[in-house]
Amino acid sequence: MPERNAYFFKCFAHESRNDLLRLLAEHGEMTVEALADASSITASTVSRHLNMLKMQGVVVLRMESPSHYYSLNEDVIVQRFREFARFLNIDDDRLSEKPKAVKVISS
Repeated sequence: MPERNAYFFKCFAHESRNDLLRLLAEHGEMTVEALADASSITASTVSRHLNMLKMQGVVVLRMESPSHYYSLNEDVIVQRFREFARFLNIDDDRLSEKPKAVKVISS
């Protein structure tokens, strides 16, 4: 389980992938070209990032010749975050609570 979690959360550890995920969340289904135009990332780099996200189930691909459409796989995202919370022994009731303010102490 820890290795599976590491691979899953690694896909969120890149600013460009986060930008792509935000665009998909805002606009729904998008092509590689539309994502490249909206993010100023090259189409080949967008494809590479989407492939990693697809391998982890975070995005899904719908092919309609000649275009490929990507969208968020919200069910998988929610499921995996819940699994991770259970891995940390955080019960489902806590997930629905409003977060408390946390003071961050820097050294």
